[in-house]
Parts: sequence; structure tokens; C-alpha cells
Amino acid sequence: MGRSLTAIDRLKDQITKRYEVTDLGNIESYLGIRILRDRSIKHLTIDQSGYVKDILNHFSMADANPNHTPLLTGADVHLVKYNGQVSQKDIKHYQSLIGSLLYVQIGTHPDLSFAVSRLAQYASNPSPQHHHLAQYVLPYLLKMSPAPGVGGYRHLACLRTGVSLGNQPTVWN
Repeated sequence: MGRSLTAIDRLKDQITKRYEVTDLGNIESYLGIRILRDRSIKHLTIDQSGYVKDILNHFSMADANPNHTPLLTGADVHLVKYNGQVSQKDIKHYQSLIGSLLYVQIGTHPDLSFAVSRLAQYASNPSPQHHHLAQYVLPYLLKMSPAPGVGGYRHLACLRTGVSLGNQPTVWN
């Protein structure tokens, strides 16, 4: 990013003189985040549709019906400490699911923040109900993901702001 293409080229030349550099062209993805640019309308979109597809497949939820909310109505009743003890295998599976959701939430889906932060509180000993609620979040991503064949939408506010995170419009000043 820079004020002019000339300034960017000058900086690249200076760096190339000092270090061994390979110019890979315009960035298309970074850490599993796809970057789409339309310079003509000054629009930048980032999404994690590939990563979302991978976690849906990993947790066998790719064929689930999309949810309209990330958490069930009335889920607070079930979000309590579990007094039983689950196996290490179940704990690791739950932690993996929560970690995957956290990465999506931090990267492009801040709309998952409440659900994932509540569910993460039970990662040391999740009940079967906690696990069910965590898996409920995954089909919500089906509705929000812009990947072909997965569904999604493009919010009109993106056209006004010029920037979107996944499908969530964001303004940077």
C-alpha cells in the first residue's frame, strides 16, 4: 500500500538491492484468507470461504441445512458448568471445533463473537450439550459464506464503504 505506484516501485527496488526477493504479484490469499480487489470501484473483500469449507468437511457438517443464527434461542439454559467428566478425545474434539470457530470469528466473522466466546468457556470439560451447541454454529457459516456452491450474499453497504470482511461491511477511516 502506498500513495503512488512510483513510490511503491521505488521501495521495492530498494528492498531488492538489499535482500533476495521474489515478487509474487498481487496478493490473492494470506493465512487462509482470500483477498479480492476491484480497483475500478475501489472495493476490497476478504473472506475465509476455503477455510470455512474445510472445517465444515472436517466436522462432517458440509451437507447440513444453514442456520439463521449462530446460536439457538434459549441456549443460555444449557451454557452451564458440566459436573460430569468427558473423555480426553471429546475434549480435544470440542477444543478443535472452538479453535476453528475462533479463527473464523477473528478473521472475517465478528458476528460469531458472542456464541464462540460463550462456548469457549467450557473447553476444559464440555458437556454433550455444549458440543451440540458448538456444532450448531457451523451451519450458520453455510448461510454466510460466499463460496460457490455454499451460498451467501453481498451486502449493499459494501458498495458504500468499499470494504467488507467476509460479508460483514466494515468502515476504516
